[in-house]
Amino acid sequence: MSRTHAILAVPAAIGTAIVLLTGCSSSPQENATQACTAAKAFAGAVKGFEDTLKPGATVGEIQAARDQVQKTREDLDKAAEQVAKDRTEAVNKATDEFNKAVDDIPNDATVSQAINSLREEAANVKAQLKNLTIDLKCPAS
Repeated sequence: MSRTHAILAVPAAIGTAIVLLTGCSSSPQENATQACTAAKAFAGAVKGFEDTLKPGATVGEIQAARDQVQKTREDLDKAAEQVAKDRTEAVNKATDEFNKAVDDIPNDATVSQAINSLREEAANVKAQLKNLTIDLKCPAS
């Protein structure tokens, strides 16, 4: 290879690498779509939690449902960090308050004693999630 070809080959290789690397990154629309998918899963987990709030449920069942909410929140955090950080922070704050309410249930308490408070916390999480999905322009489910 001549010296001229070698000099031209290096910038061409660098240019190709840049094109390939930028082609691998997610677009803002793909990020929003992933965040909407994660938000839908999170909403499903919150709904599942609400479904456990009935007489006869055990504190363990409520905690297990809360754990699913927490897992899907973490997934939502990762998916939404690039597209809606401040709204995600509001969801996280509401979810932290929700987690605290679940943790504060005494082991010897009856679920009926805690149901109204937990429903209020879940409603707050859902309201913050709705704000996030509006910002992301997620399709209605």
